Order: sequence, then structure tokens, then C-alpha cells
Amino acid sequence: MNTKLSMKLLSVAVMVLFFASCSKDDDSPQPEPFSYGAVSGMSTGTVSIAGTTSPAGYTWSQVKTPQTSWGLNGTINDRMLTDDFQIPSGEKWTIENFYFYAYQTGFSGATFPVSEFYFEIYSSDPSVAGAVKVYGDLTTNRYVSAEDAKMYRIMQGQSDDLTRKIYKMKIQASDLTLSSGTYWIKWGSKTSSGGHFYPQFPHDPSRVNNAKQFVVANSTWDNLVDGGQTVSMPFEITGTKLPE
Repeated sequence: MNTKLSMKLLSVAVMVLFFASCSKDDDSPQPEPFSYGAVSGMSTGTVSIAGTTSPAGYTWSQVKTPQTSWGLNGTINDRMLTDDFQIPSGEKWTIENFYFYAYQTGFSGATFPVSEFYFEIYSSDPSVAGAVKVYGDLTTNRYVSAEDAKMYRIMQGQSDDLTRKIYKMKIQASDLTLSSGTYWIKWGSKTSSGGHFYPQFPHDPSRVNNAKQFVVANSTWDNLVDGGQTVSMPFEITGTKLPE
């Protein structure tokens, strides 16, 4: 075999190996964006039960009887909240951000006054002995920003109330990867001035209503019960996922 033919055959072999390698890489699973958590139940429409239409571009988030609470205290030096979320079987999530919803009664400024947000994630209910923390702490501020959620919190029967505008807070999660399973997130926040509250979902039999509140002063847990009904808390999660 002459030298030129040998070189051509060698080049072809190298190219075959290169394309085979590329094909193998292309077949490997690629991260896909995901979004978890439906908050559509927080909006109850543009017309209240009392018949009042919400301001243009906004909807009501109406507390319906028998519930009587506007929202739950999540100020970290007083109360903390916890609720669970599920990662489907066969998936692994790299979480980038959480999104939580809150309001401050009477606030009308340009920038929502929450300035600090802290959370921990557990592999089981943190109110039960033996729960294992898998991520987070209460010393790292993970607050990023907040935007107008275009909802006003009102009580059933009110004709008009624009004092509780709900905001959507963006919370950062760095280097957080979780495999399939049920996890609990425990959180609390601080404002630069005044208190703030987290609106709960209406009770829904199709939803797991098992949110809880941690009382800092005496380190005790309470089930979140409003009007005799257990409730859950709205939040969202975004990031990328891969097969487990």
C-alpha cells in the first residue's frame, strides 16, 4: 500500500471516530428547563363575590369562607413557615430559583420592603423528630428581588380593598441539586420596615393541605388551620432537570 493511500485511510478512520464520538455526545440527556408550582388558585378573578371589579390589569385574591385569615406571618424572628414539594420519580432537579408571594398591609412604595430571605430544605417534615436537613441555613440571605404580582388580597364580602397588594419574590438557590422524592422547605424573611404576610391557598381537597408554622419564641410547630380547614402555601420553583 502506498503512502498516500495509507494517509487517506488514516484520515477517514479519524473522521469516523470523531463523528461517532459526536453522535454519542448528542445522544446523551441534555438538561431541560422546568417550572414547578401552580399559583392560579391564588387569583380569584376580576370580580369579587361582592360584585366589585378589580383595578385594570389586576385580579382579586379573595379569602373565601370559612377561612378568616388574610395571610400568615413569616417574619423570621417571630414565625417561620414550611410546606412540601415533590420531585417526580426518575427526575433530578438542579434548582436555580424559588418564588414566594407576600404582602405588607398599607404598603404603596416602589420597592417591596423585604430585604432578607432565608430557607432550609429537609428530606422529611421538619416538625417531626429525625428530619434531615439537605440544604440551606438561616444565615445566608438568598433574597434577589420582588415584582408586583398583579393581585390584591381581599376578604369575602368586601366591596373594595387595595391595601394588600401581593408581590412575587425571587429567591436564589445556588448549587442545589435534588433527586426524586418529597422535600420540605422551611422559610422566613425580614423587611426594612413593618411586618409582612404570606397569603395561603384556599382549602382544596385535591391538594395536599399540610403547611405548618414554626413559633420561634418557644420552638414549637402549629398546623396551619384557617376556619377549621388545613391550608397550603403557594410557591414556585425553576431550574433544569435530567433523568435520574
